Order: sequence, then C-alpha cells, then structure tokens
Amino acid sequence: MNDQKIQQAALYYVRFTTPLNPDLGWRSEDVQLAFMAGMKEQPIRRLLPIKEVAELLAVSIATIRDLVRHGELAHVKVDRGTERSRLVFAPEEIESFIKRHTQRDFPISAPKTVRYGTRKRAHELAVERAIDGQTGFLARYEALVAARKAAKAAKKK
Repeated sequence: MNDQKIQQAALYYVRFTTPLNPDLGWRSEDVQLAFMAGMKEQPIRRLLPIKEVAELLAVSIATIRDLVRHGELAHVKVDRGTERSRLVFAPEEIESFIKRHTQRDFPISAPKTVRYGTRKRAHELAVERAIDGQTGFLARYEALVAARKAAKAAKKK
C-alpha cells in the first residue's frame, strides 16, 4: 500500500470508530494505533442506531422516524420486521442531513416600514382617540355619563 492510502485508511478508522477512552478522546497514541490498523485492513464502518442519531440531532426517536418516513434521512433496515423495523444510519448520512439543514439567520438592520395610506386598526384608533385633545380620559368619560343621564332624563319627560 502506498502512504496516501495508509493515511486515508487511518483517518477513516479514526473518524468512524470510538476512541479507546471516550472521555479523553483521540490521543496521539490512539491515532498511531489507528494508523497501524489502517495499514492492515480497511475497517467496517460503524452504523448508528436510531437512539444515538436522536441524541446527536437532539430530537426524539419519533422525530427521527418521521424524518425517515418523509425521505429526509436515508437508513439501513437491519431486520425482517414488518411492523417496527430496526433502523440504523450511516454517519455520512447524518453529516449530510446536518449540512442540508444548516441555515444562518441574519438580523435585519433596516428600520421597520411605516404603514402610509393604509387603514388603521380599531385598537390604533382607540389609542389615538384616548390620547387626543386636551381633556383626559376621565374627563371625557364623565362628560359621556352626564350626556347619557341628560338624554335619559329628556326621554322620561
């Protein structure tokens, strides 16, 4: 094997196998071991069960099943079940899904548009009426009550 293929095999091994100590991650000794393993044989890629995929994407298992049902996640069926099949996923598919669904939202720096020439809502009209003129709300309310009493008294006569 030439050096480039050995390095690719080692990188593949490091990428798709768990480190010897998951808490510490990959250390230089582990990478050297992976390098040696890559020289000897190509590793079989590790497929991720649905529970791990749900943890990776921070969603529920039901959401993962829904994504599979709608064709957004490709899966490998590993049993003969007809009702509930066991689904496993390739790490490349998960990475591809994340890349496809990654988006960046930018804040809009433009000022909000003012509505010129459009009708005002009832709430806006009520607020404008409440703050218009020199008289306050209570003064207008008392005047309205007095006008109603006068109209009622005039109606009785």
